[in-house]
Amino acid sequence: ARAPAVLTLTGITGIVVTLSTLWWEVKGQCKGPRDISKLNLSVTYDLPHFVSDTPVQKLLVFNGSVYVGATNKLTALSEDLKKTHEYKTGPVHEGPRCSACEGCRDQPPNANNTSMALLMETYYDPELFSCGTVGNGVCSRHLLEDGELDVEVNCLGSHNKDGSRYVAGPAGTQIVNVEVGGVVRFFVANSEPLNPSLPSSSRLHHTISIRKMWETQDRFEFVSEHSYMDLTPGLRGNYPLHYIYSFQSGAYVYFLTVQREGGTSKAFHTRIVRMCSSDLELLHYVEMPFECIYSEKGRRKRSTQVVFNILQAAHVAKAGNDLRRDMDLKEEDDVLFAAFARSKPDSPEPTASSTVCVISVSEINSFFKDFIQKGHTKPLYHFTGSEEKPYNQTSFGCGKHEKGYRLEVTRTRPPEDWFSGRFRNVLLTSISAMPIQDHTVATLGTADGRVIQVVVSRFGNTDPHVDFLLDTRPVSSEVAVLSPERPDASLLLITGNKVSKVPVIGPGCEHLWNCSTCLLAPAFMGCGWCRNRNLCTRSPQCAASHWSQDSCPLLITEVFPAAAPLKGHTSITICGKNFGFSKKDRFDGKKTVEFSTYCIYTELYVQVCQVMITSFSSWPGDCSYIILHMQNPVIKGIFPEFGPKSGGTRLTIRGSYLNSGSSRKVTIGGATCVVQSESADMLTCQTPSQDSPSQHKVQLHMDGVIREAPANYTYNEDPLIHSVQPTRSFISGGSTVTAAGVYLHSAKQPQMVLSGPTCTQGEDKLAIVCITPSLKGLNIQPPVATKMKFMLDGFSTRQYDLTYVEDPKFEEFQKPTLTPRGSKSVLEIKVPRVDVEAVKGEVLRVSNRSCESVTLVGNTLECTVPSELHTATNELEVSGHIFSSALLWIMLDNINPLSGILLLFYEPEPNTDKLPYISSPATASSEKH
Repeated sequence: ARAPAVLTLTGITGIVVTLSTLWWEVKGQCKGPRDISKLNLSVTYDLPHFVSDTPVQKLLVFNGSVYVGATNKLTALSEDLKKTHEYKTGPVHEGPRCSACEGCRDQPPNANNTSMALLMETYYDPELFSCGTVGNGVCSRHLLEDGELDVEVNCLGSHNKDGSRYVAGPAGTQIVNVEVGGVVRFFVANSEPLNPSLPSSSRLHHTISIRKMWETQDRFEFVSEHSYMDLTPGLRGNYPLHYIYSFQSGAYVYFLTVQREGGTSKAFHTRIVRMCSSDLELLHYVEMPFECIYSEKGRRKRSTQVVFNILQAAHVAKAGNDLRRDMDLKEEDDVLFAAFARSKPDSPEPTASSTVCVISVSEINSFFKDFIQKGHTKPLYHFTGSEEKPYNQTSFGCGKHEKGYRLEVTRTRPPEDWFSGRFRNVLLTSISAMPIQDHTVATLGTADGRVIQVVVSRFGNTDPHVDFLLDTRPVSSEVAVLSPERPDASLLLITGNKVSKVPVIGPGCEHLWNCSTCLLAPAFMGCGWCRNRNLCTRSPQCAASHWSQDSCPLLITEVFPAAAPLKGHTSITICGKNFGFSKKDRFDGKKTVEFSTYCIYTELYVQVCQVMITSFSSWPGDCSYIILHMQNPVIKGIFPEFGPKSGGTRLTIRGSYLNSGSSRKVTIGGATCVVQSESADMLTCQTPSQDSPSQHKVQLHMDGVIREAPANYTYNEDPLIHSVQPTRSFISGGSTVTAAGVYLHSAKQPQMVLSGPTCTQGEDKLAIVCITPSLKGLNIQPPVATKMKFMLDGFSTRQYDLTYVEDPKFEEFQKPTLTPRGSKSVLEIKVPRVDVEAVKGEVLRVSNRSCESVTLVGNTLECTVPSELHTATNELEVSGHIFSSALLWIMLDNINPLSGILLLFYEPEPNTDKLPYISSPATASSEKH
């Protein structure tokens, strides 16, 4: 983008520059896009990554090691994503008589083991729990020593009658493990698929449950039948229920789900589920609708709320200082960052339209409390056992003396989109957030494999500072954070079978297009402008002497105008980039900057100025050069020098350097002559009107300089036409129309407005002669009644009637004859009968003289030969408007049909319109015919 500056020359030596942050044209001069992306979206980064030979489902970080749960494999990686250990989890052979943990070892594998859950427990020992789809969802416990996975492995697939060994469900599992009072509790939620044909006997896992470890650490157990709930038998397979995210905060465990709005509803929405983390049974259970809205303002400034109903990903984290201040939070408060999408109608399938909501967990708890106390609740309709709990309690905490409850809140207070609709055309599939310095940075993944990073702020800039293509596959909602306490903290993102390490401070700086964007990027990115590479980089990628985090090099690309009049006050527009940009002295809007100048003058009025910004303390001393041509405009003449007092005359001003400076204005007697075109040697304008005939000076005003025309412009009386003849014309046009009147000399450029023919003035200045245009191309049948008027240098007369009649049909004619009639000679030409009015005007010329009169007598056209030709002894030369070799054409108002064949052929001279000579009776000879 190029920001313009305006430079005003006051006299010759004083220069002041006004800088502006506008990103488009000043008076249409600076060329550049109105809105350009600050990020180069085509830049890619080569990041540390690990590629598995099977799809990756789960990630976990512990003590600097990365654990990857993939199909049939559990892999340990170092911080730089190099493989250190691997444990095979499948495939196995499954069958009714096979072990839940090992399958049937003597049978060929028939089932892959997809990783459904990966979690750490450190209360007793560093233990890694890995749960997969084999064995109906049993888990394995890995005792970790130096990151190794196979030192001690226990399959938690004992044959407890309560079914607690079946942990993970095939449709997706969320597990939260918490320690309360020396007991580790595992809160497990299994998604329910839409599959009515699936038999109930095959559903060995529970929808939602709480279990604990045996003291021997080799199996799970339920405390009682109240430690789990399932969808009612009538809904299983018919009520899709998808658990998206889970977390623990304070005294509660939370699950976020996507499910139907109600038992009979086909629409889907998101709910947040809360349970007490101290529960061993499901004694305190409540769920509430949870959606995100965007208020879209219409053309009439009325807001329309758009609901984003389907959660795609979520993450709970602490907020940085700025965000805590914006949200009035305490340092220990947890914040939920949630990415939502709009779903297709009556479907949980998302569309490519997303939004992000940010809400503190304490505010969520306030919603639960308010709605429950106000009685906006009802029994859970979709879970078994819910009718066994009361619903009219006034206190809903987790204390020992609290009575149990299992409720559904019927009201909600949805939070608003934090980014004002920025992601309405994107499907977000991943979200995570981390505090960096005083900021909170959200990292978003998309369905098309892009990674977007943006500072979460209520009042600051929320434009993404990172947007790059990580992979061609969608970014998974499964995210892990590596070394969150260190400056080089990274996020681990999954795309298919690939795990990538993305720094929280961003993958680099090369995607920042220009210097100003580079320096305005968040400070934690560590970006600076590398001058010799003309690229935004971090310091290791650039020589220290060329790398700057404070200021940008000035670049001037264009200067308008390139010339200025001497002693004027010309505003010069300078187009370029980084005018006075520095992080220390950054301006908003406009700022006036003093320039120091060193100028050279010559006899040719050329000024060369070296311009250098000196007022910015951090300016690096870069210089740019501006060449201004100082010119002396001169007006040499005007045309025409007169016109009607009503104005409208097109006035042409000729001279030199007439387009100097930044603005031009022409005045006639103080009134503005509107400029229509301009060049170095000619200006045209339309004259203003005057009240009475008068003379006025013509002046050209250029940036405070005035140049005067050598002649005044004269306003005459407006033309007055009192008669127009003829009022009829052949349909093919060509009639000579004469408009007679007074003050016709006031106009220099007469014109008849009827298809715009040009007219001429008579020698006596009392008539205007015009030729009617043809209407033959309009395919209309004569007679046709039309209107005509005359334009005289912008002055318009009233309208006059004009009737178009049919063209004459000529027959073969005899040779024209010349007959004496008293003192006159009459040229007789035989023609058919035609409209008499339509042949008025200049039809025939004899020896380049107009006939004294042209009359139509019967079928004879009589031309009275001009008197000055009476004594001529040479042949008379008869000419019409159009001629043809060997053929005689008689032109009646532009009607030129072939009328006959000459007795003797005659070839006219090239490029002439002469008809054959017709001899006078006394001198006729056959050679001349």
